[in-house]
Amino acid sequence: MRERNVEFHIRLSDMEYDKLEEMSLKSKMTKSDVIRNLIIEKEIKEKPGIEFYEVMKELSKIGVNLNQIAKKANKNNLIDEDYYKELANEWQEFSRRVKSKFL
Repeated sequence: MRERNVEFHIRLSDMEYDKLEEMSLKSKMTKSDVIRNLIIEKEIKEKPGIEFYEVMKELSKIGVNLNQIAKKANKNNLIDEDYYKELANEWQEFSRRVKSKFL
């Protein structure tokens, strides 16, 4: 963990403070974290609602099921392994894009 040993004070207008407060509430980050992320030019994203996590949970279940099916099918030589891997990679990429968009 890096040490933060420099303290910095800043004056804001009411409008600037309100915007900082709004960003903090939407992202579920502290005001200090919002400012730090802005300094390093990291996009501040609104924290997704509960439905996002429900979708991700369902996607995870689907992924687990795909893996179980693939293991059985490969054991019995019933599917094209390369084709399955391609589909699994597409699912993983989709999952990454969803996370990237919302988190």
